[in-house]
Amino acid sequence: MICVDDEPTILDSLKVELRKALENQCIIEVAEGGEEALELLDELEEENSEIAVVLSDYLMPGMKGDELLKLIHQRFPKTLNILLTGQADLPALGNAIKYAKLYRYIAKPWQPEDLRLTVVEAVNSYVQEKKLQEQTLRLQQMNQELQRLAGELQQANRELQRLAVTDSLTQLANRRQFDEYLIHEWLRMLREQQFLSVILCDVDFFKNYNDKYGHPAGDNCLRKVAKAICQQVQRPGDLAARYGGEEFVIILPNTQAEGAVKIAEGVRQAIKSLKIPHSQSKIADCITVSLGVSSVVPQPNDSPSNLIATADTALYEAKKKGRDCVIYKPFSDSSDLDHLL
Repeated sequence: MICVDDEPTILDSLKVELRKALENQCIIEVAEGGEEALELLDELEEENSEIAVVLSDYLMPGMKGDELLKLIHQRFPKTLNILLTGQADLPALGNAIKYAKLYRYIAKPWQPEDLRLTVVEAVNSYVQEKKLQEQTLRLQQMNQELQRLAGELQQANRELQRLAVTDSLTQLANRRQFDEYLIHEWLRMLREQQFLSVILCDVDFFKNYNDKYGHPAGDNCLRKVAKAICQQVQRPGDLAARYGGEEFVIILPNTQAEGAVKIAEGVRQAIKSLKIPHSQSKIADCITVSLGVSSVVPQPNDSPSNLIATADTALYEAKKKGRDCVIYKPFSDSSDLDHLL
């Protein structure tokens, strides 16, 4: 706290009164005029000292109290200012209130009790405001941290959701996502009465490949095959998935048989063009695939499982034919597939 007055006896009296009132709450500094007060403020600022309250006389040589408090407020807006004067100078009070955010006005000669209560209240108000600001800052920091953690949690949840429907080896959709998506697209094509096609794809003689080159090489081969499949399945509504082991499946909504066969042939050629060596293959010197295709416009009595079974039958025929080929088989209802059950 700083007391400013051009009369040393008044400053001494103020120090006595305020030390009794404030005890050890804050240090009391004094200045005999505005210029000296500003110099004192410079020193305290360099020391990083807080200036809770400034109590200034109004009539002083050189710089009046309202002018001083205005300057102090501009530099230290959190400091509380009290004007002490023996004259009822309304314009001066008005300026102090307007430009210095005057906290209180005390008339001279002051009443000791009034002086003590006013200053103690001002110091306590400053301390409480500081605590409130610190608490507000902490709450803001906590809120920012909570928002950051919430963002990380959302990101983690999205990653968990992605992992729950993603094959860890190939990064294609896994069997769970395939099953859910097949039902979803079956029902959508049923409503819209549009074609739904499925391609089953199997790596030829893959067991022989693993036996010859080892499982790490086999995993790497499957990753390359999966990437080649993805490059051929470009539409947003299409889905490529790992069906199990070395078998892959592709769902093609709004796709008739001709288009599905064309995509299947593109997949076959893309994988063969990888030229992944396979010395244990019985049909080629590199990795090849066999593919089975089926298409249907879903009907209420049909089943998506029958579409998969039909494509599986086509895949079986592709293997019987010699592998490294695409076979299309028209959709068969459950009665036509009874011999497969």
